[in-house]
Amino acid sequence: MSGDQSSGTGQGPTRPGRRARAWRWIRTEGRFVADTVHPESAGTSRGRRLATYGIALLCAAFLVGLGLARSYFTAGTEARIGDNAQSALDAEKGYLHAAFRPMLRGAYGPPYSAFSRAPLSAREIDGVHRGEYDSSVLRDSVAATGFSLGAQDASPGSGQVSYVDLVSDSSSMITVTGIDATHIRCRKSGMVAEIHTPAQGDSPIKGLAYKLQDRAGTPNGFITDIEDPHWGEPYFAHHTIPLGGAAAPQTLSVLGVADPGAYCTWDLEAHFTTDDGAEHHTRLNAEPLVTEGGPGNGLGTQHLQVDLATQIRWRCEHGQRKPEECGGVFRIRP
Repeated sequence: MSGDQSSGTGQGPTRPGRRARAWRWIRTEGRFVADTVHPESAGTSRGRRLATYGIALLCAAFLVGLGLARSYFTAGTEARIGDNAQSALDAEKGYLHAAFRPMLRGAYGPPYSAFSRAPLSAREIDGVHRGEYDSSVLRDSVAATGFSLGAQDASPGSGQVSYVDLVSDSSSMITVTGIDATHIRCRKSGMVAEIHTPAQGDSPIKGLAYKLQDRAGTPNGFITDIEDPHWGEPYFAHHTIPLGGAAAPQTLSVLGVADPGAYCTWDLEAHFTTDDGAEHHTRLNAEPLVTEGGPGNGLGTQHLQVDLATQIRWRCEHGQRKPEECGGVFRIRP
């Protein structure tokens, strides 16, 4: 009876809650959109549809990640292109040019060393000990000069000197405020033999020395002229180099210093300002600079040192020095 049916709660059939209705709408509308976008999915199982959606999400995530990576690398490439373009622009304006000349083998004076890839023979070693030979005994050797910052320098090294001629075509003044060693790459040296020729005193090399294997970020480009009151300190902390305008070209001696047992290649980058206050930078060398540090102390390496007194005695005894240079102390062979 209708009266019995209405004697309960007094309400009709229970309606679903708001949350259930919202979820039903999302499912219905989502299914409609899915069937519209991908009609082939109609009638497929729920698991297959979920797998399809999962793959689609992964593809979308991959595309987003690819876009971000492309933006990152594009930004880095654009920065490098910008640096190269700036350097090219500086060169076109004639702001700064550099010419490199290696110091000739015969120009090295004591103290210096000669390095060789070939080991010394027993006869050559005996000759050095007798004073008969000096470092010239090493055929096709590489000459090197040493550099250290004094007693506090725990890792003195050696290298080859290059003369750098700096010139500017600019009609206005430019000022070089720094020259840095960059793109340094070192590997094991192939040298196995060394003959060192010492000197009675120091042999100053006026210019800059770069300790190529120092920790990145430490000061470099040291003053090598022992007559400079700031010897051993960073060069550009006390000096600048004016060029262009009425300033004359200047020449620096540059020494790259590698540890014993190391061979390094490197570049030089100059920083300079123009008369309008703008800052510029440019790479000075066209080809990488090379520094040979000589043999290390490993097995099979040879390290000999010329004794100057023994060498002078042998030359006097064999008529290779003038009698007055020998002071009558040494017997002169006829």
